[in-house]
Amino acid sequence: MSLPRAVLRLSNDVLAEMNDDDRLAFAYAHGPALTGFGDDAELVCVWEAESVPSEVHGEAVHLTVARFESLLEQLARGEGWREPGDEALRLIAAFAEGSLLADDSELGSRARAELTEFPQALADASREAVELEAEEIAKRLGDAEDPWDLAEALTGGLHRAYVALFAAAGHLFPGRDHRREYVERYLLGNEVPAAEAALWEAAAAPQPDRAQNLPAAWRTLVRTVLDNC
Repeated sequence: MSLPRAVLRLSNDVLAEMNDDDRLAFAYAHGPALTGFGDDAELVCVWEAESVPSEVHGEAVHLTVARFESLLEQLARGEGWREPGDEALRLIAAFAEGSLLADDSELGSRARAELTEFPQALADASREAVELEAEEIAKRLGDAEDPWDLAEALTGGLHRAYVALFAAAGHLFPGRDHRREYVERYLLGNEVPAAEAALWEAAAAPQPDRAQNLPAAWRTLVRTVLDNC
């Protein structure tokens, strides 16, 4: 199967400039072009050096092997996933969904093999977090007057709920973009996306309906996630 055009361009125009450097451990591409949800892709280069070389191509993302392995270890310990922007989950999920383009060191292949055994600590920690914060978030949603507070509670809570849902099925949550399509792809059922839709509907209602109905909608989503974990 041929690579998408965006990935071929990165391989030919960006990676080719660095591929002869012995310090390059491996490189991978990820993004919508590889998942089937768009045309864009991003190149990540992982370097076997104390720091990223200064002359690298600016169009790629660059990490050291030590940093990459640290992110893997964080997830193995059940860490690095709690907030939407957490680097460990974001980058390692992209690696799991991506395609290796260079791997002379075979470190990339070993990391792929390591990910075939899902980190149970992550599944346990994410489920526990959803259980423990369910009532705290319900109260925050009911009390929220500032839209910023409301958005923060919803965004963080939903992120952790989806991490737990995906982890229970042995997958790293790839982020909020195309989450419904990923749920369908991994056969996780449609109950959680439906509960999320009801949650947003309750959040959009005017007061006092929002304060009354939103906590109940959140509790329904949490029960739905936990029932599917």
